[in-house]
Amino acid sequence: MSSSKKRKELHRDQSNTQTHWKPLELIGVLTFLNENFDLWSINHLDASNKAIKETNINRDGKALYNKIYNMIKAMEDYVEKGNKSTSYTIMWENSKIYDLVKEMYDKTKETKETKEGERKKRKKETSNHMSDGDGDVTMKNNNTTTTNQIDVPQLPFTIETIDKVYNEQVQNYDRLIVINRDMIEKRNKEVRELYEQISRRQAELIKLIQKANNKLDELRKITGTSSMI
Repeated sequence: MSSSKKRKELHRDQSNTQTHWKPLELIGVLTFLNENFDLWSINHLDASNKAIKETNINRDGKALYNKIYNMIKAMEDYVEKGNKSTSYTIMWENSKIYDLVKEMYDKTKETKETKEGERKKRKKETSNHMSDGDGDVTMKNNNTTTTNQIDVPQLPFTIETIDKVYNEQVQNYDRLIVINRDMIEKRNKEVRELYEQISRRQAELIKLIQKANNKLDELRKITGTSSMI
């Protein structure tokens, strides 16, 4: 065998050089990885080793990792380009394996999109933070200059609003003055009326006293006495 042929043999997919994978083996590990996809997202090899331990199959962790990874890539090529790899006939012929690999592919794609969305969000927040301030902000990057127009927030009130509030307060103050003046005048009127009543009663009392004295004088004249009985 030539040296070039030996090198090709060494670079072949290690997952395919061992005993052919049985459907039950793949279904078992794919089910575990789908149910524990977070483990796969964090570390493919560690997740593969745990899948082997949980399913109790006689496989190497790296071989399983390569097998699952390449099946997901084959599914990606099929979904996006319509190409079916002949190296993974078992996936196209077994609907259960197909569904499990498709689920792994969907989760992998969703995870990538989520991370990309978070990256863009952080980049946008950083850009917005750099452009905080009043007026125009100019940023230079790679010898290019961009100007972001920053909208200056409007005041929540106008001069007309201030004048309106002022006039309302003045009117309220004037009303209070009128109310207080009316109240004072009312109280003053009541006091004057009471004073007049007292004055009238005082005049009546004086008349009664004078009348009583007159009666007393008449009595003295009749009796001829000079002192009050």
